[in-house]
Amino acid sequence: MVTSTSAIKSLKTTAEVSALRKQYYARAQQEPEKKVAWHSQGFPVEILQAMGVVPIDLENYAAVISAKRLASTYCMAGERAGFSPDVCGYARIFMGYMLGKDIPEAPYGGLAKPDVLMVNSYSCDSRLGWFYALSQQFNIPLFVLDQPHQPDGGSDLLPNAVYTESVLRNLVSFLEEHTGNKLDIDRLKGIRVLARRAHEIMHQINELRKAVPCPMGSGDAFTVLWPINFIRGTKECDEFYQKLLAELKERVEKGIGVVPEEKFRLMWTGLPFWYNMRFLNYPEDFGGVVVIEGMILFPRRYRMLPLQDEDPIKDIALTSTRQRQWPSGIGDAIKTVAQVVNDYQIDGVVVTFNPSCRLSCIPQQELLNGLTKQGIPCLSLECDMADERTYSEGQVKTRMDAFIESLLAQKS
Repeated sequence: MVTSTSAIKSLKTTAEVSALRKQYYARAQQEPEKKVAWHSQGFPVEILQAMGVVPIDLENYAAVISAKRLASTYCMAGERAGFSPDVCGYARIFMGYMLGKDIPEAPYGGLAKPDVLMVNSYSCDSRLGWFYALSQQFNIPLFVLDQPHQPDGGSDLLPNAVYTESVLRNLVSFLEEHTGNKLDIDRLKGIRVLARRAHEIMHQINELRKAVPCPMGSGDAFTVLWPINFIRGTKECDEFYQKLLAELKERVEKGIGVVPEEKFRLMWTGLPFWYNMRFLNYPEDFGGVVVIEGMILFPRRYRMLPLQDEDPIKDIALTSTRQRQWPSGIGDAIKTVAQVVNDYQIDGVVVTFNPSCRLSCIPQQELLNGLTKQGIPCLSLECDMADERTYSEGQVKTRMDAFIESLLAQKS
């Protein structure tokens, strides 16, 4: 049973995300002449924007449904449609949205119908399945963006970049065929400039979070990451992060933290519980702050390489192959998290196990073991990111209470 939902925010700028999100979902409804692409997380939306195609991220929409406490109903509808309870919560939510009957009204009045579907082949195998199911069930053209395996730190192997570039050019051809729109190269160049600036600012923001007291906790962070994920390369995204950076710098200069007297600092690894983001504020009642996040906000992720080629398609291909944003193996993940613990003066790590997301769940036990061997205090929590039927607030808070008590005892 969830008794609270939205996280309490510390920053004024964070409040602006709600309006940006509403505009994002309303745009396709307000401009029916525009072609619409439903896409997966991590897709190069800059190309869609430069071709005048309206991008809509389906995984984010599933997270919105969860945050509005509607996910369990949609998940059950997806399960009745034939999707196993073991399948990704986002997939069950969205297939419930598409195929379910007698379900609650969807947020923002629902989504504009797509002209094409776009999915990447990396990071998550489950999404390939449900995007393929959508394509087959509703006869919507599907493009799969493939990319070669990347070693940690990226690769200078020419075949990797050549292959990635060829796939991106195939994407452009696919969109031209199915939307009739052409790629505006100059527009894409401008979008890339703004996207790079947003990544650099986000890196600076995460650096500022090292300050004691911490100027911004995860209650804000999981919200302010939204623009860089879904509207990067736009004027609105650029202005948002300029304003956020200025507010954070002022808080650091004035010594303003999330809590009046910071007593301990936590790191959160894995996805949050979208249906109860308020739980991120729970440690604040005891003088603690969730200072930084893994999985989504590894600090190194947001410092993008400088321009790699004047051709923006080649630039995207070279940047994505020469720089890896995620640890490639569990050993590197443990090393990365341990470094973050040191850099951010973390007292304890919350390791979440999300059963319906193999990407975020499978490595967690080894991460937990590796951090524990280094003497880093850890708390494990098992809950689905979207389906609150897996969540017991009493049990989760009891485990957190015991963890906090042990951390405070160690520091006294």
